[in-house]
Amino acid sequence: MGVLVILILSTLPYFHDIISTKDGLKDWVPILGIERLLTGTDKSILGYSTYRVFLYTFLIFSFGMVGFLKWFSSAKHKFYRYALLGATISSIYHVMLIVFKLRRTVLNDPEYKLLGLALLFLTLALLTIKKQWNNSTKKASIVFKTIGFCVAFFLISLLPFLHDVITDRNGLLPHIPNLGIEKMLTDENNMVRGLNSYRLLLYLLGIYLFAHIPWIGAFMDSRGSRIRPFLLVPVVLSLYQVIIILMSWRETEFNSPSANLYITLGLSLLLAINFFYNNKVSPQTRIIQKERATIKSNENENR
Repeated sequence: MGVLVILILSTLPYFHDIISTKDGLKDWVPILGIERLLTGTDKSILGYSTYRVFLYTFLIFSFGMVGFLKWFSSAKHKFYRYALLGATISSIYHVMLIVFKLRRTVLNDPEYKLLGLALLFLTLALLTIKKQWNNSTKKASIVFKTIGFCVAFFLISLLPFLHDVITDRNGLLPHIPNLGIEKMLTDENNMVRGLNSYRLLLYLLGIYLFAHIPWIGAFMDSRGSRIRPFLLVPVVLSLYQVIIILMSWRETEFNSPSANLYITLGLSLLLAINFFYNNKVSPQTRIIQKERATIKSNENENR
């Protein structure tokens, strides 16, 4: 069942292409009234211009949120779990902004989000240091490791609104140095990797990287789990979407729903064959499974 859920989740980055076109829902898709239910008096879909744009944004953020939740549940005994919690909260927060139509409010202001994240990660850093302090003789190492992980996850948490931090609709913000990246990526038609603006490129790269990274973490921290090989499906699919953006292939057959679906099904089939024909538990995995069972048993006894 868990494998099936993972495979279904892997379709979220391109699900809008499966059921809709620029003109609306495809003919074979049943009309369930969801679009009408979400349409406001201003004819927008929770603040988005079309149902397709809403689906595109909501599903990619949901895909990332589920990835962070999975990673957080897999990293139960990791040093960086508190720092990971910060990025997980950020992913949930951005989904809530969409669901409750708060994108055009002060809650989505980049300055307030930066301040909120800074306070959140400062609190989580202090909690990590407090938890580890009495259990280690290397106090300086604890501090440096905590700062390193918190800074890394803070930067990851910036990805969904990085475009707001360094640009506005007129271009780079005054305090951001011009490194010539935009000019380097702009072609003779003034398109930036096939997109209308540098800001849009940053936005798409930011949200897709934000959705891609947690699935890598979930895969790395799920050693000993039987579903671990199938976590490669969302890892590969989300990486593929990042490559599509970087290579300016969004309007080509490489980005068609059929191509994405073939990759999902083909990779799933290969992993399934590998799993059933090579389902051997290595000695290292047996040790990990035994340690997890012992830890869980001790936790139950202490309750």
